[in-house]
Amino acid sequence: MRVTALGTADAFCSSGRGHTAWLVDDERGTYAVDFGATALLALRRLGRDPQDLGAVHFTHLHGDPIAGWPFLLIDAVHRAHRTGPLAVTGPSGTGARLHDLWTACYASSARRGLPFPLEVTELSPGESGRFAGRDLRAFAAAHMRPPEVALSLRIGPLAFTGDTGAVPDGLCEGAAMACIECTWLGPSTGRHLGWETLRENLPRVPRILLAHLGAEARSGIVPPPGVQVCEDLDFVEL
Repeated sequence: MRVTALGTADAFCSSGRGHTAWLVDDERGTYAVDFGATALLALRRLGRDPQDLGAVHFTHLHGDPIAGWPFLLIDAVHRAHRTGPLAVTGPSGTGARLHDLWTACYASSARRGLPFPLEVTELSPGESGRFAGRDLRAFAAAHMRPPEVALSLRIGPLAFTGDTGAVPDGLCEGAAMACIECTWLGPSTGRHLGWETLRENLPRVPRILLAHLGAEARSGIVPPPGVQVCEDLDFVEL
């Protein structure tokens, strides 16, 4: 299994980094967790075909995790001529938001429909399922204002916090690795984790990757053993 950071910055692309997203290759294929506006470029820089993705799992519906969606689709339709299925998960409202984004960016293509099967599953915290051959469980992330919901995700042995003010209880239990946001160098806020708070409450997992880094967090964190402050395109093999 290989986990690659397609981007490691916050919504502002701080320090010239891409929006935080993750690429995972395992024995069942390839999937992404979030897919922001810079994700397609990151895949190209890696020499990867975006159409190798069998699934995309969105943690929440802000622009930085979802804005790459229409570019992934336009590549599928007009370059790759994709025919294989694509599984998508996300919180409530994902289907409508992705459709609206696709329509806003490429209206004529959206009117024609897609030439491949697309299955969008909307999840609530506490729900689980099997997608593209992998077990996934959704946890409530402390990030959005109701009625909108943000999710943290456990996919097999990997934990992904997404954007959150606290790591959900149980998310990292038994995980081999956790991909955790750390926006601030100071304390956590109600919607984002900060290193001052996180370092005193690090999950007990063998490996932790930090992303969604603001400029100060990127330059100021001194990570202990087992914790990595990620650069764009960094990867870890398990």
